[in-house]
Amino acid sequence: MLVFRSFLLFFFSCSMVQTDPINLEMNIRCDPSISYWCAEFLIYEVDNLPRTNDFIASRKFCTNQTEMKSKYKPFYPGGDLSPNYEFNYVLEHDCVKNGETHCIDEIKNDVYVSVSGQQNVKFDVEAFNGGKLGNCIWYD
Repeated sequence: MLVFRSFLLFFFSCSMVQTDPINLEMNIRCDPSISYWCAEFLIYEVDNLPRTNDFIASRKFCTNQTEMKSKYKPFYPGGDLSPNYEFNYVLEHDCVKNGETHCIDEIKNDVYVSVSGQQNVKFDVEAFNGGKLGNCIWYD
């Protein structure tokens, strides 16, 4: 019985530990030849199981600027016993010469950071003519 109580105490104390903060930034650039463009992005923490990703931030905008910067308050993701967090994004935009919608959603954009200590996750995206033709698939 003492072992069971010790296990419960350990389990509850581990679940109350606050993780270290993650600072998140997303910078999207378009070519100056595009006078007005729109985009929508979603940043998520990648999980190992399909369709279990944790959504962190999103934004939808239109602008006549060549760059759009989004900086978020530090957040504290829950740990999953792995030594790293893995972040990625999906970006739907019309920053292309013909104005058609393109989607950037690639594994190569993954960013890995340690779960220990304060970390910075920064995505710098050159959107001009980037991605595949068509809308993004937004995962629920």
